Amino acid sequence: MPLKETQALLALLYTDETFREAFFRAPLERARQFGLGEAEAESFARIDPAAVARFADCLKGKRTLDARKTLPLTYRALGARFDRALFAAVSGPPRPGRHRADAEALAGRLARAEPAWIGDLARFELAFVEAGARHNCFALRFFRYPVAEIAAQLACGAAPGAARRPSVGVWLRLFGSRLFYFLA
Repeated sequence: MPLKETQALLALLYTDETFREAFFRAPLERARQFGLGEAEAESFARIDPAAVARFADCLKGKRTLDARKTLPLTYRALGARFDRALFAAVSGPPRPGRHRADAEALAGRLARAEPAWIGDLARFELAFVEAGARHNCFALRFFRYPVAEIAAQLACGAAPGAARRPSVGVWLRLFGSRLFYFLA
């Protein structure tokens, strides 16, 4: 079996629900589209759809948990809506740097969501993720809402209530040292 084609097909089967449905409607045809020979295509056609769906659900659950760990305050603020928002923002196989890539996609989607401060909160958390991934970093972010106050309210378990008031954040890390940040 050609390894590259097999891996690409499996990745789509496990991570793309639309592709998975199309594949199981015409498995031989879809497998051949990936350049697999007749024997390989027939092997894929015998895959149990229920087993693929179970494994895909496991991967989806792992991706959800990783996103919740990456943006914990955003998850706390959104509650049950977090998972739906995440999978509306990402599709297909995870990209390299998947935690950061998924957080970035979600923050972009939340920029247009309600409550309006939720996008700023996601971008605030994403700034820590991005700064923490670099050996040297200087980042400056502008927010429409006082994200430090919102984060503190969420961390204490309170329901955030934020009036629109611009704020700014600065993140600094030099030579792999401790990450410093300032919010005003």
